[in-house]
Amino acid sequence: MTTSHTVVGYVPGGFDMLHIGHLNILRAARERCDRLIVGVATDEALIAMKNRAPVVPHRERMELVAHLRFVDDVVTDVSQDKREAWRRHPFDVLFKGDDWLGTPKGAQLEAEMAEVGARVLYLPYTAGTSSTMLREFLTRGNTAELGQAAS
Repeated sequence: MTTSHTVVGYVPGGFDMLHIGHLNILRAARERCDRLIVGVATDEALIAMKNRAPVVPHRERMELVAHLRFVDDVVTDVSQDKREAWRRHPFDVLFKGDDWLGTPKGAQLEAEMAEVGARVLYLPYTAGTSSTMLREFLTRGNTAELGQAAS
């Protein structure tokens, strides 16, 4: 008799100003695991990492992600060290955008995940959209561009 192992996936992120890039990586992650946990970074963690506060507060980002049908569980992510996330909510694979592939941050993440017996799987990063790009667009306040983007 064989026993099947449920593959648990984890996607960490800020999920500020939820956009199509977020949906793409979460859908792709869900296709590669049996159970998907999403770790939403706290406002404090995002400030420490990006030197700026998110536009959407943590509580609201958690609620938005929780309502996506392909997400099984949403948890608070408090540290850039994903071994801490693994200790709180064990997972088999951590999904990250392929913009991390081959970078020092990606190599460190892979080493840390190997320490706890998890692996990193890189998924296609959606070029052309990000929370940073949306923030820059909104702060420029260029209404001519806004009209072009809508058409």
